[in-house]
Amino acid sequence: MQTLRPSRYNWYVSGALYNALTGALVKLDGADAGVLGRHLMDTRAELDDDALDGEFVALLRRGGFLIDEATDELEIVRERYWRARGETPAVLTITTTIDCNLGCYYCYEQRSTEALALRDVGAIVELARKLLARGGKRALHVDWYGGEPLLNVELMETASFALQEMCRSEGVHYVSSVISNGTVWPANVAEFVARHRIRQVQITFDGLEAKHNKRRRYRSKKDQAEKSSFAQAAELVDKLIACTRVDVRYNIDPYNREDFLPFIDFAVARGWFKGAYELVLQPARISAYTEKAAFLRPQELTLAEFQELKDAAIQRLRGHGRIEETAIPDGYPYPKTSVCAALANDSVVVGAEGKTYRCGLQVSEPHRAVGSIHDDVAGADADWWKQFDPTTLPTCSRCSFLPVCMSGCAKKHLDRDEHAIREQGRYWRDNLARMIAHAAGKTETDRTAFTEAEQFR
Repeated sequence: MQTLRPSRYNWYVSGALYNALTGALVKLDGADAGVLGRHLMDTRAELDDDALDGEFVALLRRGGFLIDEATDELEIVRERYWRARGETPAVLTITTTIDCNLGCYYCYEQRSTEALALRDVGAIVELARKLLARGGKRALHVDWYGGEPLLNVELMETASFALQEMCRSEGVHYVSSVISNGTVWPANVAEFVARHRIRQVQITFDGLEAKHNKRRRYRSKKDQAEKSSFAQAAELVDKLIACTRVDVRYNIDPYNREDFLPFIDFAVARGWFKGAYELVLQPARISAYTEKAAFLRPQELTLAEFQELKDAAIQRLRGHGRIEETAIPDGYPYPKTSVCAALANDSVVVGAEGKTYRCGLQVSEPHRAVGSIHDDVAGADADWWKQFDPTTLPTCSRCSFLPVCMSGCAKKHLDRDEHAIREQGRYWRDNLARMIAHAAGKTETDRTAFTEAEQFR
């Protein structure tokens, strides 16, 4: 006889038992299903392996629902996290300029003409070479970023060719992506995409034409009078879907939410989901991304409101296209086995002034720099990023959502954004029960949310 105990990461709802560490899901039937399910959410419970049918116990053990007394589940999460930091591909994000020709009310970046210069290209290439060598990586992904990156297209052209040549000489695979407002691209889009080996382009919209143009207005009065930023971006998407993948980002707040579903109808009618290459819809909640953007708190949708809009979009797109669900692909709460580029060991962001950062959201916060392309002096936050580990945080280490959440955005912890951190926990309390029930094929559930006491058992 062996004593077993329930996993800290067990969750039970409506006859479905889910484990956040393994991602396993089993259906419990019978009159005692609820009693057993709740028992398996009690981390203080003990169970003799001969108390239940042997095959059933074996099933629960394979799914991670029952574990040996000596099993350290937190250490399993920790090993998974650090392995992901080392295995994540090398990503070099290059902020060609902070400047932008549009003025969006929620923009968190400083409006500046600061830009990388041609004399910086050698240092950028050497930085990329070091990233690849350090992690033994055989592929490099370059993300062209801004501001509006194509406002400094000369730098982009020169650095792109230099980086491609370095990768060829090192036998390294090279691809790139662009994040753009879609208004200043060259006329021959397909040739530009091919020349720079662009695998993916993100274009952002803020509503249908009238609302988009008002919210994403040209900073130049002349341009504002003569151009429609919506029309420019839409025409670019028409061309891009013929030559590369396109991510259409839709920034949502209370003032443009009513345009969201009609915008999907516009995209369907425009034929965007029938191009030669995939177009993916990326809804994004406008929120206080940085310290400078605290003024956006009153404009934030709640996570529940945002999830409701995403669910409606999934229904609207059914049979037409795909909506990106980065946190819960396919609606199933898979355990996280990857990290964002900010936490990857071999990724870095180059700011427009030549400083280096861990997170692209920090390029307007020079005090958050971790280094520079021109010297080896480490910034004040360099060690914080190297050492960040959600399994050592006082709250996250006790949280039973940890394997599917991994503490959310690390930058929020660096900024000590308690509002965002609490909101992350509330999101999983309010949504995990629904996800589990849906995955188990349950149309009705005996509960809609979990409690904070269940989150921290």
